[in-house]
Amino acid sequence: MSKYLELSFYTWRGIKKIIDLGDFSYGDWVVYEGSTPKYFVDVNTENKSDMIINSLINKGVETIESIISKINIEQGTKLHFANMPLFRLVKKEELIELDLPPLPVDWLKNI
Repeated sequence: MSKYLELSFYTWRGIKKIIDLGDFSYGDWVVYEGSTPKYFVDVNTENKSDMIINSLINKGVETIESIISKINIEQGTKLHFANMPLFRLVKKEELIELDLPPLPVDWLKNI
């Protein structure tokens, strides 16, 4: 379990919750399915999934967005990254504990 900063915003479409990794996080992404955070990618770790992603990005073969897009096509998932709303009013900030696994290695083998 890791702690993440969750921001809740008032938007035109209602309240939106986003995990904020901060401005200084490089190579870290929270991958969502629907409005729920499902996976955590950190290309600076030694787990196999993140090492494959790091290799694809460093070779210039893929971007993290193209990797997620290909996974969605091949696996029939609807993974995405959260976008900060353009017009927002912060409702609440809180630290929450989540156990976000890396992306499954099987999903990355055919990319």
